[in-house]
Amino acid sequence: MERLTMPAAQNGQQPTKPATGPLDGATPADLLPASGDHPVEIVRYQSVVLTDIPGAKPARKLTGAIDLGEENLPFYDRPAEGMIVTTEQSWAVKGVTLGRLLHSLALAPGESTRVAVVDWERRTRGTGTEATSEKDQLTSRTDQDRSISEVANTIAQEQQHGTSSMQQASTSSSKGGGGGVALFGVNLGGTWSNSSNSGFATNVVRSTGIRSVASDAAQQISARTQQVATAARSRHMTVVRETSQSEKEQVTTRVVTNYNHMHALSVQYYEVVQVYEVTTKPVTAERCLFIPLQELSFTHNNLQRYKEVLASVAPKDWATRIRDANPLESTVRKLEGCTAAEAPANQLFEGIDLLDLAASAMGVYGVRKLDGAPVRFDSVARQWNPLPTTGLPASGLKRIAPGKDKVWGVRPDNRLMIFDGTTWHTDPHGAAGLGVASGSDGTTIHWNASEIYQQVGINWQKSVVAVDDLAVVNNERVWYCKDGKTFERTGTTWTERPAPAPGIVSLTVAPDGVIWGVTGDKKIMMVEPGSSTWTPGKIGTAPMTAAVPVKIVSAGGGEFWLMNDKGVLYRLLTAPREALTAFDDPPPPESGWPTKIDVWWDNAGIRSVRLVIPGHTYRCGDTGGSGVLQHGSYDFKAGEKLLSVDYWTGTAARGSLAGLRLTLQTGMVSFGPAAGPTTPDLTEDAGGAAICGLLGSTVRTGSRTYIAALGFHLRGGKVPQAVLDHLNDNRRYYSQAVWANADELTLSRILANYSYLPPGGKGDAVPLGMLLDPKPVAATGNYLGFRWNFSSEQDRQDWLKARSADSTILGKSVTAKVGIATNGVFAEAVLGRANAAEKIDLTRFWNWKDSPIPILPTDIAAVSTGTRNQEVDVKVAQLGASEAKFQTIAALPDPAATQAAMQVLSTANLFKDIAGAAEMSQMLSKGIEAAANNDKDAGARANEAMKTAAEHQQKMATIAVEAASKLVPAGKAASSLSALGGMMNQASNGNGSNTSDDSEEK
Repeated sequence: MERLTMPAAQNGQQPTKPATGPLDGATPADLLPASGDHPVEIVRYQSVVLTDIPGAKPARKLTGAIDLGEENLPFYDRPAEGMIVTTEQSWAVKGVTLGRLLHSLALAPGESTRVAVVDWERRTRGTGTEATSEKDQLTSRTDQDRSISEVANTIAQEQQHGTSSMQQASTSSSKGGGGGVALFGVNLGGTWSNSSNSGFATNVVRSTGIRSVASDAAQQISARTQQVATAARSRHMTVVRETSQSEKEQVTTRVVTNYNHMHALSVQYYEVVQVYEVTTKPVTAERCLFIPLQELSFTHNNLQRYKEVLASVAPKDWATRIRDANPLESTVRKLEGCTAAEAPANQLFEGIDLLDLAASAMGVYGVRKLDGAPVRFDSVARQWNPLPTTGLPASGLKRIAPGKDKVWGVRPDNRLMIFDGTTWHTDPHGAAGLGVASGSDGTTIHWNASEIYQQVGINWQKSVVAVDDLAVVNNERVWYCKDGKTFERTGTTWTERPAPAPGIVSLTVAPDGVIWGVTGDKKIMMVEPGSSTWTPGKIGTAPMTAAVPVKIVSAGGGEFWLMNDKGVLYRLLTAPREALTAFDDPPPPESGWPTKIDVWWDNAGIRSVRLVIPGHTYRCGDTGGSGVLQHGSYDFKAGEKLLSVDYWTGTAARGSLAGLRLTLQTGMVSFGPAAGPTTPDLTEDAGGAAICGLLGSTVRTGSRTYIAALGFHLRGGKVPQAVLDHLNDNRRYYSQAVWANADELTLSRILANYSYLPPGGKGDAVPLGMLLDPKPVAATGNYLGFRWNFSSEQDRQDWLKARSADSTILGKSVTAKVGIATNGVFAEAVLGRANAAEKIDLTRFWNWKDSPIPILPTDIAAVSTGTRNQEVDVKVAQLGASEAKFQTIAALPDPAATQAAMQVLSTANLFKDIAGAAEMSQMLSKGIEAAANNDKDAGARANEAMKTAAEHQQKMATIAVEAASKLVPAGKAASSLSALGGMMNQASNGNGSNTSDDSEEK
């Protein structure tokens, strides 16, 4: 048995010269098929590569995980160089090889079998394109004008004279009688009546007179109805359905026989795999330049220009809203702006470990435990900010005391320091002490273990008093504590004030004059202004409690700070937020452009805003109350529009605005203590509209008023604010769509205004419009790439030489072998190794021709070749119902006066009947009716007489029957008229015998 093998793959051979020998020589090599000499397919593709950003420096080092959700990342801010690389990929056939084992057929020695191979293939391809647009437009105008002039004049006159005479005579005579004789079945009766009726009536009516009826109705109606209704409905539908189906089926049956009588045979079917040699190599390179672009801020002005581009890339719902926007139609809308949220009543500051804490009207100050640096709490930013340390030693401070207009400090070596706002200075007299305190009037006292020193002028006045802590309200009121006892100075006299056990160990003074103290067991006590008695600390009427406080200070306005023994701070806002007062000053019709805006603020928040428009001034908030005010203003340029508004919020009045920044077409202007480089709490896009009014709300705290919310009335295109917010919230996505779809003319005009000279370039910079192809080739981030041509052929050659194919810039050629499965099948027959036949000798059967092996196996059932086609849905969606409808014209009322007059004239009995004809006819009818009733009565009496005779006759017949029944023998009595009839028949026979067939008895 031979083994079936696959021809070996043919390698490339060099063509040889034509043979000069005999014609039946070897086959020429150039006529033999060869593989691998030429590629069977070549494909090319381009890729844009960004190679260098000259002058760029990484903003941060990669040392950990990257947050993909991070926002506000910087954009590219400088041009970048790149290239367009064209890569070629060629496929050359190298040969074939065996792939997967598809099937194996095992045959025993001498076995034969039939194999049916069904090979079917079905391909269905459907392409559908459906575009439907509907547009309904209905214009309906209905004018109804009707003028009615109606005059009705109706006159009815009648003169009558009538005489009526009526005579009637009626006579009625009625007689009736009845009689009857009945004997043995014979009945004789009679009835008679006589009635006569005569009547005579005479009616004579004479009417003389004149009846004149005249009706004059004049009506003039002028009616004009005009209806103009135009309904235009446009439907455009384009539906393209392209469906192609191809089906192929092949059925092959064959007989496979193992003719070997000794070994089994296995036929193995393998997949034929085509082997290709794939070579990928860069072919050409083109230089390109990436230009950084700023993200677009979408406004009413540019929305109209980019509307279709934006709608084409927007989600379906937003695309409809973008197309419906009409920036060309002016309207006034509200920009609600920002409303400051109510500040939390309690706030824990972890990680801010302080060594000392103090407060006055200047603010809340502290000394950081870590390095002794002085810090101050920023109530607007709600954070602790360090103060300048110029003039301080490296060890900083250990105590701090703000006063009226100065901040005092104590160094670790007990030397006193004074802060003038920028620099710390040593006390000119070299004062030193363990602590220092300053009052609201500037009275300053420092102390050591056994003395206190009060500043008088520029000198220090000494008093021999030993204190542990001291608090200064003003020059007239000073308190100190020593060993738990408290003393008050009034004038120059110190008086002990009883303190609760175990005594006061810490003292502070609030701006409102309240003295606060902390006892040895961490309880909070207070002495109210005008009092000298310690009472439990409270806020209003509520007691104040805290977790193990060491010191308590009050910043005024219901703001308290507690510090525990570890330096952890706890802020408590006790003053409730007052109700907001809303204001909304809409613009008058046809308002002009704004000319000026003024803003007033203090160190906590914005107090007032004023907007000036010719003919009207808008004002919210006021500048009354305490606090140092700052003022800022801006004069608008003619026709200047607002692009966006940034807001910062603060804690003044438990929640108010602390910063405001307007971004206009010509720049930005900022107001308020918080407006600056920090990220705003809210940004609202105005969309390029004119400010024409103010709205918002204010909130009061004590004598001050702050702006709690601020918005603007804007005049611009008829574009919903939600559309502008959506576009600007996703401005990076929509900006890329605009850049990629920008027309070449616009890009050429923009690029012509810029020039670029690459690093190391020679010569002068050339305008980009002369070197760049205005058609973009790539967009990445905020980069837009363009083909960058060369100013000379030598520059191009030098650039290509630096990027030759053997360099690593373009990449080197790469070759790989790829196997692709084909539809071919390779069969391999393998004989089994075991011998299955018996030995042959002359004593055994060996002549196989005498007993041939049947090679015909059983038949295979018929193979079905039915189609496997499937229907492809090509139905077109139905269009929606049209919304264009005509309006129904209301019917106008008909004139009523003329019709009413005609109804009056057509009345049959318009005048009263004075002839008496109706009454005379009625009397005659009654007379005739009376006469007729007499006849009826006579007939009724005759009927009653006849009825009486009949009843008498019936009784007589009954008596006769009873008499006859007595003559009948017993048992033959008849109980009915039928029996009586039988007896009468018997009597008629004469002999009394019964001739009935039914009678048997004698």
